[in-house]
Amino acid sequence: MHGSVYANLSVQSADLLIALGARFDDRVTASLRKFAPEAKRAAQEGRGGIVHFDILPKNINKTVNADIAVEGDVGENLAALLPMIEHRGRDLWFDKIQTWKEKYPFTYTPEVDPSRDLKPQSVIVELNRQLEHAKHNTILTTGVGQHQMWAAQYYRWRYPHSFVTSGGLGTMGFGVPAAIGAKVGQPDKTVINIDGDGSFSMSAMEMATSAQYNIGAKQLVLNNNFQGMVKQWQDLFYDKRHSHTPMRNPDFVKLAEAMGVRGMKVTNLNDLPQAIDEFLREPGPVMLEAVVDAGEHVYPMAPGGKGLHEMVLENGQKIDF
Repeated sequence: MHGSVYANLSVQSADLLIALGARFDDRVTASLRKFAPEAKRAAQEGRGGIVHFDILPKNINKTVNADIAVEGDVGENLAALLPMIEHRGRDLWFDKIQTWKEKYPFTYTPEVDPSRDLKPQSVIVELNRQLEHAKHNTILTTGVGQHQMWAAQYYRWRYPHSFVTSGGLGTMGFGVPAAIGAKVGQPDKTVINIDGDGSFSMSAMEMATSAQYNIGAKQLVLNNNFQGMVKQWQDLFYDKRHSHTPMRNPDFVKLAEAMGVRGMKVTNLNDLPQAIDEFLREPGPVMLEAVVDAGEHVYPMAPGGKGLHEMVLENGQKIDF
């Protein structure tokens, strides 16, 4: 739904689509009728299609009909296939994907007044910049909402096992306890929960656990005073009727301090680098509240009923496909 354009166009353009344990959630497929058209066409012509590997038979053909279904352990089945692979040049295909990458990058409109404004994307960009040489020693968790999408989009991932999120399960409140658990399991790594005010409020009381046991999990809260993902749909499809999405939040700094956690706050782009630096240097549990623009939407976006190739970009731009 909010993935990279080049990845979604690759799915839509591939004549052979291999799914390894995927459940074909609607957040991944968008419109099922419009999903993977080239693979479906290739299957009809006897030269490709959709291949689904899964260990549970009930998951095969549940939402997407597979042209070839492989039941069993993915690792064992892939190992059995390795000797059968024939090398074929894929330069043209890779060139096409690179063109999409360059034409449709993740973008957002910068702050108009850096001394007063702060965009949520800018917070992730700055965090990414300051962690560029420490990503091998960093684990990020998230809650659920717009912040979850921006974390995936604007933090440049370099290492496996460094992103703990509930994905399409939509488990609001997941980020705080996940960060605490990750820090207990990997005490020598920097562990940061990127959260939104709505999701954070569902489990913020667990900061007390961090304080009691001196667990140095870091909480980075993007506060737009809304349940932003729902608000985005209300803005775009329901005439901006903000029913039950505005948040009357507590003072997050005082809340953190009441639990024995250091509380910090940043409200503009100019102050952001120093705030992130102090946040990362804090050895104990810490919470940084970033007060961000409530008007920001997550793009690209595949609207309901549309295909992955019909994603909407910032400023209403459409994709050439």
